[in-house]
Amino acid sequence: MERSARPRRAGRPAGTIVVATWLIGLGSIFLIRDALGWSWSEAWPMFVILAGFGTGVSEIAWGRRRPTTLWTLTWPIALVAVGVLFLLSTTGSLGVELGELVGTWWPVGLLVLGAWFLVGAFWPAAASQERLTIPLSGSSASVRIRFGAGDLHVGRGPAGTLVDGEFEGGVVHRLRAGGDVELQPDSARGWSWVDRPLHWRVGLSAEVPLDLRLETGAARGELDLRDLMLRSLRLQTGASETTITLPQGAGETRVRADAGAAQVTFRVPDGVAASIRSRVALGTTQVDTARFPRTGDRYESAGFASAPNRVEIDLQGGVGSFRVTSA
Repeated sequence: MERSARPRRAGRPAGTIVVATWLIGLGSIFLIRDALGWSWSEAWPMFVILAGFGTGVSEIAWGRRRPTTLWTLTWPIALVAVGVLFLLSTTGSLGVELGELVGTWWPVGLLVLGAWFLVGAFWPAAASQERLTIPLSGSSASVRIRFGAGDLHVGRGPAGTLVDGEFEGGVVHRLRAGGDVELQPDSARGWSWVDRPLHWRVGLSAEVPLDLRLETGAARGELDLRDLMLRSLRLQTGASETTITLPQGAGETRVRADAGAAQVTFRVPDGVAASIRSRVALGTTQVDTARFPRTGDRYESAGFASAPNRVEIDLQGGVGSFRVTSA
């Protein structure tokens, strides 16, 4: 399924609707409290109700380029329900104190939440395979990919496109002025970290200078960036396994990687100089010292400063492991 690159639905003043909802809600809280003579110790749950209602209206108004479903309204509905229950308790309509209410009903809340997950597991879902194409515009671009659990493949895309790919599990995109794009999983179709791993194949433009930011969870990633004009790469990852082939003709590229319990491998193409700095707490760093000998607190190619194509790599982590090898 191809979708246009417009970031918002045309003709809908979403921001105005959201602001109006919150202002009307706040005014209503004060009017209701004064009219009924409630103290703030009785009336405070109305703010919880407003938070749920306002969040739901925001989700519907903005739309995020996908239809609103039961899943997108899960937490707004939950906030409204909890707020109503607390309000009935603080105003005495429920006949029990707030502490007694929480102590008695929290197991029921767990049962309801578990049942909701079961509903999500068997609820008929829309087709999960999507195709997204965003035309190239401008002389440079920035792409941010936020990815959950699953398999992620990133490489060179077709000419004339900034982003072109297939997204099994769904994708939501935001396009900002200046060629900035953000991709993230479509939460309308459930939670990928529970039982719906994602499978994305993303093609990026090789025609303009590009800044790429990647944030992943429990993922397996394969990034072939050798043909891209990559200016910078920022990687933040958790319990993942990621292999990245760096650009071979991009001039100067800056790379920063922050990893938790992850395995990250950087492959540097022949003819590309590299300077590597590692600050890892309990993890390990393995560098091809025959090509990148140790120099002070860095591993660095001979003649790095004057090399026409070079990458500067900054590694930070906890218990993960990094490798820097030849491509």
